[in-house]
Amino acid sequence: MRRSLLAVLLSTAVAVPAFAADLPMRSGGPYYAPPPLFTWTGPYVGANASFGFGRYTDGGSSYFGNADGGLFGVTAGYNYQSGSLVTGVEGDIDFGSVSGTGYPAGGISGTGSLNGEGSIRARFGYAFGPSLVYITGGYTGANLKGSLADLSAAPNLYASQSTYLNGFVVGTGIEYAFTRNISVKAEYLFSDYAAGGLFNGTRDAIGSGLSLSTIRAGINYHF
Repeated sequence: MRRSLLAVLLSTAVAVPAFAADLPMRSGGPYYAPPPLFTWTGPYVGANASFGFGRYTDGGSSYFGNADGGLFGVTAGYNYQSGSLVTGVEGDIDFGSVSGTGYPAGGISGTGSLNGEGSIRARFGYAFGPSLVYITGGYTGANLKGSLADLSAAPNLYASQSTYLNGFVVGTGIEYAFTRNISVKAEYLFSDYAAGGLFNGTRDAIGSGLSLSTIRAGINYHF
């Protein structure tokens, strides 16, 4: 009896593992890698459009007065993100017309037009995921064209001359990334240009600068 019971127990112990080995194995579900975390780090290029308004300064205040107009251009830059802090450098070139007209004296009229500008700026920002708020500042330069009609001169004097202005620019903005590659931005920039000479060699020779506020919108492609 004991021998028969022992034989049954031994045969059961051998059969159970063999039966378990024959059962179908259950595998885990398919593995999907999580999407990479968004980062502002990398180069980008873009386009921008802006409206500028301000006032010509120095001799240009009476000859050209107030200034306003539109500018359009291209942007390129590079960002580096560490945690929530984002630093970078950005440059842009814009063309258009920010112009004003003045009448400094009877029979004299002048028109000043900023028809091109460019800047190279540092950017410092704080990122909230795909949103970035930042401050910016650096160097800016612009081409200013002045035109003059002096009907009080004998003979009448007509002159047109361009000069290059150097200045600084500071501002702030916000940028939002809709995808890993596409972002849009809105920013305010203040530029102050030192005076450049116009109408040299005439009795109306002046030096004109420009204080300019710019409201700008742009779209960027990130590589």
